[in-house]
Amino acid sequence: MNIVNFVGTRPEIIKIQPVMKDLEKRGHELNFVHTGQHYDFNMSDIFIHDLELTKPKYFLNAKSQSQGVQTARIIARSERILTIEKPDLVIVTGDTNSALGAAIASSKLGIKVAHVEAGCRSFDKSMAEEINRTLISHVADVHFAPTYNCKKNLLREGISSSQIFLTGHPLVDLIHHVSNRITKSSLDGLLDSGQKHYVLVTLHRRENVTDKVRITDILTALDRLSQKIPVIFPCHPHTKRQITKFAINKYLKNLKVIEPVGYLQSLSLIKYARFVMTDSGGIQQEAALLCTPCITLRGVTEWIETVNAGVNFLAGSKLRRIISTVHHLERDYHDIKPRLKLARNLFGESGASRRITHVIENIFL
Repeated sequence: MNIVNFVGTRPEIIKIQPVMKDLEKRGHELNFVHTGQHYDFNMSDIFIHDLELTKPKYFLNAKSQSQGVQTARIIARSERILTIEKPDLVIVTGDTNSALGAAIASSKLGIKVAHVEAGCRSFDKSMAEEINRTLISHVADVHFAPTYNCKKNLLREGISSSQIFLTGHPLVDLIHHVSNRITKSSLDGLLDSGQKHYVLVTLHRRENVTDKVRITDILTALDRLSQKIPVIFPCHPHTKRQITKFAINKYLKNLKVIEPVGYLQSLSLIKYARFVMTDSGGIQQEAALLCTPCITLRGVTEWIETVNAGVNFLAGSKLRRIISTVHHLERDYHDIKPRLKLARNLFGESGASRRITHVIENIFL
């Protein structure tokens, strides 16, 4: 079977890796397309290397500051690739402009679309990702739901149950596969000698980093936290530019700001952190799977399962609420830790990639 897989961001590369590997083992012709949605393609290149994937056959160079321009470029340039490749199936993952653009282009050409990580909902339409994933659900032909809650969301929106498959999440397979490479020794050079405890922070979402009040509140909270515990901050290039633009670099002086790291180091940083603070959906999942408490710097999450399990805490972006959330996490830390062992099963058991491959072969072969 000829399959084209579109990605444009690091989270997509991570989530689809186990599925791509399984499809390749089964002998399918797999064409890998990178849309170039991320600002820095080299950041994605590191992940491709870490995850032992072949480099993309096509690079669409569709980056843009404008959501509309970027999505339009992805639709138009994807259409050209699809006309050349004439695939039997297109796979898209998650909720990016890349996934939406490729899904629309495929659907308009009459090519079947499979959506991995289908049915996630934050119910906040101010988030571009929420609009993307909702639209993809009404274009895709097959929906691979990672959790029962995701399946319920799709059914509520009128998606036929015959098109929905509860598979679990491929991320579980990936973390299981690389578990022996998630080590504290891989952090040599990132942690100070003898350092035992630290907080890991990631910050990249447009609504946080392009709003001066929000990003200032977040960085102020981190600066105060750093007086009590070291804060490690792998800083995304766009986030760094925004901090400089707003002239708020002073809030970084007590943080350990480092360049973005590869995927295996990222997992190691998550696993050995006292807790994680992030606005990333993927890191919320990874923290749960690696038994690390998480504070989410957003008011809502598409991974409500982690909140309901008591291992992820929504802090928003206001200074007072962030500080209060940190205080409550520290106060209840010993009660939270036992919940984390149960949270490892929130996204299903390992084998999701094989289940996805099995469905694809049954439907499209």
